[in-house]
Amino acid sequence: MTIKESLRGLFWKIDFIARRKNHTKEDSKDEVQASNESKAELPLPILMDILSRLPVKTILRCKCVCRTWFNLLSDPYFAQMCLAKEPVSILLLTNLEQRSIYNDDFTVPLLRLNRIGKVSADRLSLLTSCNGLLCLRDLGYKKDEISVCNPILKDYMILPQLRSKRVHRKILGFGITQSTNQYKLIQILNYTDQAENSDNFQVQIFTLGTNMWRNIGYLPYELIQPSYGAFLHGHLHWYAHSPDKTEFMCSFDLENEQFQPFPGPPIQDHGQCRPVNSISVGVSGSFLYLCDGFLESNIDIWVMKNYGVKRSWTKEFIVVNPLVSKLQRIFGSIHILNNGVNMNISDEEATEDAELLMLFGSEDLIAYNVKNKGVRKSKTFGNKSNYQAIPYTASLVSIKDAVMRVRSQAKHSS
Repeated sequence: MTIKESLRGLFWKIDFIARRKNHTKEDSKDEVQASNESKAELPLPILMDILSRLPVKTILRCKCVCRTWFNLLSDPYFAQMCLAKEPVSILLLTNLEQRSIYNDDFTVPLLRLNRIGKVSADRLSLLTSCNGLLCLRDLGYKKDEISVCNPILKDYMILPQLRSKRVHRKILGFGITQSTNQYKLIQILNYTDQAENSDNFQVQIFTLGTNMWRNIGYLPYELIQPSYGAFLHGHLHWYAHSPDKTEFMCSFDLENEQFQPFPGPPIQDHGQCRPVNSISVGVSGSFLYLCDGFLESNIDIWVMKNYGVKRSWTKEFIVVNPLVSKLQRIFGSIHILNNGVNMNISDEEATEDAELLMLFGSEDLIAYNVKNKGVRKSKTFGNKSNYQAIPYTASLVSIKDAVMRVRSQAKHSS
């Protein structure tokens, strides 16, 4: 029996077993026999590989097949297998109370968000994501809570709030360390009574599995891009300038919790003249990109082909006439939303429908055609919609498992 035939038979059995709710005892015996046969047909590694290629929502139904499958599909190792194969979608929040995860064409939602715990989705502000875990902010009355959740598993935790009311949260970042697999959040704070002093941006770290924020010092730079750090290879990335206003890229190593300069593209240094948000750093697929649209008729999109190698920065795209005003481009950040496949493709290799989907500020969704260099307005949900959108990969990563891993590491190290 070939793997293709086994896969076809396995899908049939999943549909037969997981979807039937009303059945007799005789049916139950047939189901047990079918599940045992499916396990006997394929070795465990092949079975895991096949199941990891199913959509996440289907995998959740597969947990109902039998106890063996439930334990198998709940294993953290299997969650990582699925994460590596799951396609990138787009998480889109609008002011029209449509909280949904879409694929790139915005047709059928893959998942709708109703609430996280006791908090209604319309109160939540979308911050960033890592491995299918969302970082959200509750802007309810007299509240400013940060939470982390997996909307697929309906798994969440609320982070402890700061005691001081004199703090204005400026910048956040979320990622995972490479060696210890610890999920960490960084927030850079400016005390309101010292807001004019740029030396007082305090840096705090929170590790999932602990119960408090840790102060690790002060920000050594001033960040031009005050949005959420672009996470890649265990580091968060921003664009910054030094006290003498020299522009450069910087990164924050989540492992050793230190800032350091990072090799950036050869773009023009505008120093003190550059407005906030006129430049943005992000990640698309496995590529780091930088969008520069300062006082120009076009937007230059640089792509780092080999991570950490300065000479690998390439001006991959020049977006002309992006259908938004120059004012919007200067003061509204630019983010590329879809997967990184089109970030490393030549004009000759590009298909007619190869596009980059970009969000300008919170109002304009623009699609840039890689082949013919054209731009168009993407599908919207109303004439005056405000958007929050990020690339998102649905996953089975459990917050509970992440917390238990950190506590276990702490126990063994003590």
